[in-house]
Amino acid sequence: MFKKLLSLPYALFMLLFVLLPLVLILVFAFIDASDGTFDLLANFKELAKEDALGKVVKNSFIAGFSTSAICLLIGYPIAYYLTKKEFNKKGVMIGLFIAPMWVNFLLRMMATKAVFSVLGVKLGMGTVIFGLTYEFLPFMIMPLYNTLLKIDKSYIEGAGDLGATPTKAFWKVTVPLSMPGVISGLTMVMIPSVTTFAVTEIMSNGKMMLLGDFIYNLKADSLNMAAAISFVLLLFMIASMVISNKYDKDGGKGGRLW
Repeated sequence: MFKKLLSLPYALFMLLFVLLPLVLILVFAFIDASDGTFDLLANFKELAKEDALGKVVKNSFIAGFSTSAICLLIGYPIAYYLTKKEFNKKGVMIGLFIAPMWVNFLLRMMATKAVFSVLGVKLGMGTVIFGLTYEFLPFMIMPLYNTLLKIDKSYIEGAGDLGATPTKAFWKVTVPLSMPGVISGLTMVMIPSVTTFAVTEIMSNGKMMLLGDFIYNLKADSLNMAAAISFVLLLFMIASMVISNKYDKDGGKGGRLW
């Protein structure tokens, strides 16, 4: 009984600030703003008429996929290297990657923009991707590090005993077993990258928009249409979670060998 009472504040918090907002999104997404009636497709038909939406979606996925790919290319070697370090050195390096997260991300973006201004770098898609990578790189490193750390080293040793070179053992054993971390990292980077708006506003001087910017600007005119886009993104997030769970059936102990 006492444990249930302790969990009550958490349950109330989840109900008010997680479940209720999601329910409101679903409600507004399927209500026609013109007459207040329930209509599954009304808001999506209105979105199809938005000329700017196509370009926004294109920019969003270019930025999202580019950021995810860059974070993976940078984050995987770093996470792999951290698993090979001694604890003291490892703790320092992890702290260096986490430390920027202690500073408000708006301040970090403003500082990065100021550096680009001094260097004469033109603000646009490239600087937006740089800002997104800078912002979300720790979200790629940490799940990769946790997964790589949990891999049973006997698999790698066994591959070596069977004649595999370190490189072949890495690609045939380590990479497949680390797939849960890869999928989790890609999910944690891709979705925020596509839906962010403050980073885009700062790092492009408002010259380009991602879906987050589009929703932010749209909600002033039509909360229902903004909710419809949010609903699509919610489905995308659920699909990502399903894929992530598919690769992590062993409870985070690693993926499966090919």
